[in-house]
Amino acid sequence: MGVHEDLVLRARVRLLSHNERILHGEEGLWVYRALFTVSPDAYAYKLAFVLREAAEGPRPARLPEAREALLAEARAVSARVPGHAPAHQRRMWDYPVAELRRFEQQLGGARQ
Repeated sequence: MGVHEDLVLRARVRLLSHNERILHGEEGLWVYRALFTVSPDAYAYKLAFVLREAAEGPRPARLPEAREALLAEARAVSARVPGHAPAHQRRMWDYPVAELRRFEQQLGGARQ
């Protein structure tokens, strides 16, 4: 499957015009997904971070299948974080997953 060069160029331009460290929300999702296809090592952490952030949001909280799909994609992407990356990038799942499990348990208790 080829990468659409115009989409990648548009994503790079959008990223260059952004003044913060990470693009968030739906915009961050499409930008990092596009750039991950051409430079997985460079964008794996940021894409996994934005995917995890999206999974923790209010919309997927009402749609467990969507949350699971976002988390599964984030886990797959985070496996591509290079070994020489900073420790916080390699261990991004240590704390957030425990928090998500606690949140899911609270939701499960509230539903019953």
